[in-house]
Amino acid sequence: MHPSESALSGIRVLDFTHVYQGPVGTQILADYGADVIKVERPGAGDWSRRWGPFVHGVSLPFAGLNRNKRSVAIDVKSPLGRRAVYDLVAKADVVVHNFRAGVMEKLGFGYDELARINPRLVYAWSGGWGDRGPSADRARGGHDLMARAEAGWFVQPDRAKPPIPAGISADYAAGLMLMQGILMALLARVRTGRGQRVTTDLLSVAFHAHSWEGPAEMNAERVTEVSGVIANESIIDKSFATSDGYIEISPVFSENALRDISVALGLGDLSTDARFVTFERQAENRVTLNTLLAERLRAKTTSEWLVELEAKGVLCARINTIAEAALDPQIEANQMVVEMEHPSAGHFRLLGTPVRLYGTPPQPRVFAPELGRHSREVLLECGYSVEQVTDLEAQGVVHTAPAAAAPAAS
Repeated sequence: MHPSESALSGIRVLDFTHVYQGPVGTQILADYGADVIKVERPGAGDWSRRWGPFVHGVSLPFAGLNRNKRSVAIDVKSPLGRRAVYDLVAKADVVVHNFRAGVMEKLGFGYDELARINPRLVYAWSGGWGDRGPSADRARGGHDLMARAEAGWFVQPDRAKPPIPAGISADYAAGLMLMQGILMALLARVRTGRGQRVTTDLLSVAFHAHSWEGPAEMNAERVTEVSGVIANESIIDKSFATSDGYIEISPVFSENALRDISVALGLGDLSTDARFVTFERQAENRVTLNTLLAERLRAKTTSEWLVELEAKGVLCARINTIAEAALDPQIEANQMVVEMEHPSAGHFRLLGTPVRLYGTPPQPRVFAPELGRHSREVLLECGYSVEQVTDLEAQGVVHTAPAAAAPAAS
């Protein structure tokens, strides 16, 4: 297979998603060659177009989630706009959205309506709460922090203060899950010849992210012993200050992590100290133990400790900011930073694709589109005449982006 071929060439996706939850998944589909047509509101478009920060008017969040897509701006509430969407659906493989429950149905774009037009259609939706149940039944609005709050992802490190959010964005994970559902449905269609509905939601994905610790929490009253990695991780702090930054220490993959870490730090084998000789004693003296480790780690730089600890088999890592992570040589080796040019705003550094197919690699081909940039092009491909598209533009049903300005001076 030639490396320039794309894994999803020939797959057309009508993408009604906005902000984060849907676009992160459809961008990966686009990176792998799917023709992702972003259907947007005339004059406004995806909400994230208006959320900064900006570079010469270009939204950085929007740029980070919408490369390799085409944008059509259609008034889908008008009869002619609705007709145009139906014509696009007839030639699509996938329709995907992340609107609140009931919105697409009110527009006339529910699964049943669109499946009658195209029985091979994969119809994918990710909402806040799921397909049924009390929150879904009342079409409750939802977003990332709400889902994390109700799925158990707020933590309370300081009992004198309210809980705070932990974990990564549920939007990100839900977008990836939705993408996987789409791919599985496309694969099933090869066998059956039929499309189907695919759904996920923020709450379910956030709750599923507890797959490691969830069973312990859900069966806490039946736990008979605590030992091994879980014991080590519950005692030893996750991060410590060094003389010039911070370091993460992983007390895992060892029968006696405290021994390994304390010996590597030059503190001797603290697991033989009477204060720490059992898990129960370590739990009782947890503050004292971590104070000893913290005092020692402040004696050297992060880089010095990384060299020493890794040489002695202790897993550890430098704690980076996002800006520092972007400069990490391993991030560069993984091609997780891509360079792209916007026609008017100039040069951008954006995040790459985290999944690598070596026979059909991802390709960051085209910068995130201006609103309506491809309206005319897509409708002409769909069989509309130039006169029909011009008439739709004149009636305000379809909007087309003006020509791009010259690149901004740096």
